[in-house]
Amino acid sequence: MKRTNSELATIAAVAQLLAVVLTVAALFFARDVFIPLSLGLLLSFLLSPIVNRLQRIGVPNLAAVVATATIAFVLLAGGFTLLGRELTTLVGDLPKHKDELVEKARSFAGLTTGMGGTLNELADEVSEAMEAEPESANAAASKTPPIDEQATADLLPESDSASYATMFQRWTDKVFPAEKTTAETNPNDGSSPKSPLYIQPVKDDLPLATWATTAGTVLGPLATAGLVTVFALFMLIHREDLRDRIIAVISHGDYVTTTEALDEVGNRISRYLIAQTAINTSYGIVLAIGLSVIGITMTEDGAFPNAVLWGVMATCLRFVPYIGPTAAAIFPLAIALSVFPGYSVFIAVLALIVTMELFSNNVVEPWLYGTSTGISAVAVIVAAVFWGWLWGPVGLLLSTPLTVCLVVLGRHVPRFRVMATLLGEEVDISPSLRFYQRLLVGDQHRAAELLNTQLAESTFGQTCDDVLVPVMKRIRKDHNAERLSDADANRLFALTGGLIDKLQKQHASEADDSDNEDSIDNPPSVVGCASHHFSESLVLNLLRYGGKGTYQLNSVDDESLPQEVGKHVADLSPAVVVIVVLPKGGTPQASFLCRTIRGEGYRGPIIIACLGKFKNFDTLFVKFRKAGATSVTTSYSQTRAKIESFVLRQNSATRSQTTLIA
Repeated sequence: MKRTNSELATIAAVAQLLAVVLTVAALFFARDVFIPLSLGLLLSFLLSPIVNRLQRIGVPNLAAVVATATIAFVLLAGGFTLLGRELTTLVGDLPKHKDELVEKARSFAGLTTGMGGTLNELADEVSEAMEAEPESANAAASKTPPIDEQATADLLPESDSASYATMFQRWTDKVFPAEKTTAETNPNDGSSPKSPLYIQPVKDDLPLATWATTAGTVLGPLATAGLVTVFALFMLIHREDLRDRIIAVISHGDYVTTTEALDEVGNRISRYLIAQTAINTSYGIVLAIGLSVIGITMTEDGAFPNAVLWGVMATCLRFVPYIGPTAAAIFPLAIALSVFPGYSVFIAVLALIVTMELFSNNVVEPWLYGTSTGISAVAVIVAAVFWGWLWGPVGLLLSTPLTVCLVVLGRHVPRFRVMATLLGEEVDISPSLRFYQRLLVGDQHRAAELLNTQLAESTFGQTCDDVLVPVMKRIRKDHNAERLSDADANRLFALTGGLIDKLQKQHASEADDSDNEDSIDNPPSVVGCASHHFSESLVLNLLRYGGKGTYQLNSVDDESLPQEVGKHVADLSPAVVVIVVLPKGGTPQASFLCRTIRGEGYRGPIIIACLGKFKNFDTLFVKFRKAGATSVTTSYSQTRAKIESFVLRQNSATRSQTTLIA
């Protein structure tokens, strides 16, 4: 049974949706494999430029990979060692800042009304908790044996016992009464061995399962790091072989496209990672130095706590898009607010971070990145959310490189072109389509802005070929396909005609000076004819506006009969006759009109402007030539150039005759 095109399209859409769902499910459930593989690939992209540079100076491939990996390992180990030492120092110094924490809590309490008492109580509790000696607490615990909580609650008066339970707990106990505990069935009255006065619970030895869980928690990240290292080294050593194998598998004979895609992915990701590493490292160094300077100049102790730690953390966190810089700024701001008296240090740190962010985002990043990653700002946020949901914190780190791969894939593979359209920085939408969309919604103001912008970036002829003529053809196409009613089509043509008139008035003084250098005082007459549709009169208007100073175009009414047009042309005997055809259709009418004009005795040049791209142009050209056409053009610029060529040729001939007569 044959299926219709709509059914096949539905089946294809369902199949593509199912493929996307299965791909996302595979990425989620197999993340233990894909995460190390992606991290290893990312690390290989980061280190491959260094390996390639070493190979260019004569170092063997294996030695270059080992040297590069050793340098990277030393740097990472040093960074993590420094980070661990600074974290240990920070934890040890926290009790020293107790007084300032309590003071800031009380100052905030004074700024509020309803929460003031609560914050004051919180400050008192923090103060008491920090002043309590752990040794005294341990000594008291060793002297006083533990007492069963339930038995203690039973021995207390009812009012005191009720004070230990919240209202919600008392209500749930009434609705869902708990089973009687051992303390209720066997009271601790000392009357029997089963009811002793005191109970000392003894914890069993740590079970093997807990040991296994603890070992898994510790060894899991180490195993992931080991896999990442193995993958990265393997990809660096065999990168050329892997490249050849990938091209052979996925190219399907199209080696050019596959090679260009892989090369673009590698270059974009490597450039992005190297630039981001340089920016984040310099940012962390400057932040640490700036915090140290603030500590020396604005604090009594002459030091900002753990300035190196905040610099290292800023370097690491800024690899995560959007979230990372914010998190990196919170830590030093929180320390400045909670440790130092007053708010001067906090304001200084805030000013430092804001200045660094502005300078980094507006000066350093555009300079180092050069060509951007090719993805839009909205795509960066969406990718961070998606990959963060899929793979957690590692997904945030990998979101930008993975999105770059998808965008490059969409640029080179037609089936995935939607990826480049949705995620790419530059939307592949033609100016004519943008202009048409604004006309459809009746946004004449924005349509005029787009037209002026296009005209400022190119010539008048190029603007007509790229925007106005394609829009007219699209209106005709949608009208013929019954996507536009007669009223809507007429409205769109009217809007286009109004914008053309407005454009002519705004740029009448400019009018393509480069194309009108040979202006003529009394320009010769040119007759323009529409072949079969009134929209072709708009093209004639464009030819009239563009030819000012070179020729004067007079349009024949599009409702005139071909015989009337032929007689009119024969009477005027113009320098050139232009017949405009705006497809779809119109070629038979243009041929008949050309024959009629020739039949009336006109012997001058006739240009048939059949605007568009035609696969059978040779056949079309022969057909028009048999009808009597002198030239056949397919664009506005080409038509205008032909008219000017015939006009200048006739002017030269006229001048020569005048000279001979004189």
